[in-house]
Amino acid sequence: MKSTQLAAIIILALVAGAIGFVAYQATQRPPPPDAAASAALPEFVLPDLQGVERASSEWSGQPRIVNFWATWCPPCRREIPLLIELQAQYGDALQVIGIAIDDMAEVQDYAADTGFNYPVLIGQQNAVELGNAVLQDWIGLPFTAFVDASGQITHVHVGELHREQASEFLKELL
Repeated sequence: MKSTQLAAIIILALVAGAIGFVAYQATQRPPPPDAAASAALPEFVLPDLQGVERASSEWSGQPRIVNFWATWCPPCRREIPLLIELQAQYGDALQVIGIAIDDMAEVQDYAADTGFNYPVLIGQQNAVELGNAVLQDWIGLPFTAFVDASGQITHVHVGELHREQASEFLKELL
């Protein structure tokens, strides 16, 4: 009898533990990779590669791709050639903006060999705060916001961006 009660208690404890674990995991998951958003892109001012303060209002009225990345992030580095291609392909019809959550010197060194054709802005804590305003409780890089001409975020893509995904989101912006 005692072994039956002990087995029941162990099973009950395991079930309770499993339920608790599943509940915890559900609260820790990042948003789905192609989460639609409805908030406006917050206004921001960050320095560019030359240290010149740039305001987000410079690109008001234009559809934008705002990419949050870092030099130490392999998926971030892999998606940069696509962002360069998109900026070249769409020209004045679209503005790509890179937000590096990184050290100025590291980004400048990386940029010297990369050939960015779009503005790269740099910040540490202030860029993290901007990232939180765009994607609450984000836990990793890269992530990319697609912003329409009125400044509304239409999609936020979490993780490395690929051409097929970008093309789908751009259909709505352009």
